Amino acid sequence: MKAIVFLSVIFLMTGVRVVYPNSSNAADLIFTHGNIITMDEALPRAEAVAVKSGKIVYVGTSQKVMELAGEYSEVIDLQGLTMIPGIHDAHIHALEAGSEVGGNCWLEAKSLKGLKSQLLSCLKKQKGTDWLLAYGHHLETLLEEAEDPKGLLDSWVSDRPVAVMESTSHSIWVNSRALAAAGIKKNTKDPDGGIIMRYLDGANAGEPNGILLETAGEMVFDLALQPNPTAEAINYEGLQWVMDELPQYGITSIADARVYWKRGWLDVWKKAENNDDLTVRVNLGLWAYPNEEDESQIEFLKKQYRFNPERLMQINQIKIYSDGIIHNTTAALKQPYQLSLYGVPPTGLNYFDEQRLSTYIARLQPSGYDFHIHTIGDRGVHEALNAIEKNYLENPGHRHRLTHVEMIDNEDMPRFAKLNAIADMQVAGDFTLPENHHWQEPYLGERAFHSYRLKDLHDSGAHYVLSSDWTVNDLNPFVGIHNAVSRGRESISVQQALKAYTLGAAYVMRSETRTGSIQTGKEADLVVLDRDILSVPKKAIKESRVLLTLLSGVTTYRAEDFVLE
Repeated sequence: MKAIVFLSVIFLMTGVRVVYPNSSNAADLIFTHGNIITMDEALPRAEAVAVKSGKIVYVGTSQKVMELAGEYSEVIDLQGLTMIPGIHDAHIHALEAGSEVGGNCWLEAKSLKGLKSQLLSCLKKQKGTDWLLAYGHHLETLLEEAEDPKGLLDSWVSDRPVAVMESTSHSIWVNSRALAAAGIKKNTKDPDGGIIMRYLDGANAGEPNGILLETAGEMVFDLALQPNPTAEAINYEGLQWVMDELPQYGITSIADARVYWKRGWLDVWKKAENNDDLTVRVNLGLWAYPNEEDESQIEFLKKQYRFNPERLMQINQIKIYSDGIIHNTTAALKQPYQLSLYGVPPTGLNYFDEQRLSTYIARLQPSGYDFHIHTIGDRGVHEALNAIEKNYLENPGHRHRLTHVEMIDNEDMPRFAKLNAIADMQVAGDFTLPENHHWQEPYLGERAFHSYRLKDLHDSGAHYVLSSDWTVNDLNPFVGIHNAVSRGRESISVQQALKAYTLGAAYVMRSETRTGSIQTGKEADLVVLDRDILSVPKKAIKESRVLLTLLSGVTTYRAEDFVLE
């Protein structure tokens, strides 16, 4: 039998061994003397948990649990440490975070001069494609400081196509070689859901200026990231890195929010599953390409559906965009922007309009798919709810969700509960905090100060969840929980925020009967923390450290100062 030493506190956590008369009934793993937050309303707190064959077989007292100890049981005395259910992050971008195809070069400089230095240093990292790819600039900086974005990038790198994705992923900065490779010229029409920004005057008036918004940029990245054996190997290596990263934050289940199947990413996920590389439960959201022909795309997606609770990976969600984002002025609004980017319609744009979105739901939900719908503007939210409502009677048990939901009109707030539409909000970024909403004021005016209505969603009776949108925001769920309870009048409680990351999010993944809470019969997806997030000061929540993460009772992460002897 093993004991635990927690080195940073310098004391021995002693396990107590009791031989159970019938060893065949004994637990494999027992935790005692813990502060266990179960997320089970019938038993909110407990001291002990027993695990056998990956399932929770007992939740209760430290004295009673020892009746399940046998000769080979491992007993871990938590000595007051906190245990919670495994975190469910319902919105991450795994391969976008982990893959180094093209260099995966992150630009963090605030000035164009700094960006140039960082981008040039990325040249030696380019691999898996003929393109140099980078991420992380800010569109506002580029528009303010560069009169000729394309010409500036050409002056830095002209011997190969270059595409630099903005930090939010909703715009791309490209050079002339990239435009040529994509066939984008003066007479090229804007694609559905996208804008090719152009020079306004001078000899180049009407020519593309090197900034591509929304789908116009996505199409360029699709070209740059076409599957090939080298790229597949790099993608696979990147996914393995992600699998190591997630358990460090107590994450045991994820929904990948944008699986670009035309880039070979679905095959990479299947390879990881076949090789037993998964360290979390996975729900894949297959990307619905806005500029793909509908009939062939729908038929392809139908064939990919798979849901089997006995497997770690499900292919059961469709990621689809209604609109864009606020600072590109591409989020779909009911009323016009106060300030719009040149070429963008005054109320934003749609990737998929209401009718087309409704058609996709009608065609794909009979296969079992749940929809994960990107909606940021109030019109985007309204139209997505309309599309769900049109198909509601055919599938009232759906788990369709609207993600981001940054702007919700009062008339639409009660419709979430009425239509069983889930609201998935991300607040881990400090830019979402009320004191920082002024950045949207030039675009929205007073509307900027009525966004991210988290408490209003709670009060409306909506089923809501919290997620990261990693890599746009911090992956750390405890940063997200801290920000959820630090929102002034839109704050929710720590208990409510934790539920939104556990049992509430398990519902999105159709696994609430198997995961999301610490209850007898459920999978032993468990996390040990260094503090009780329900009782520490709010500011201390985001400093929480994960000491141990288990998936079905198997250790996927253990902190160095939490060691087995």
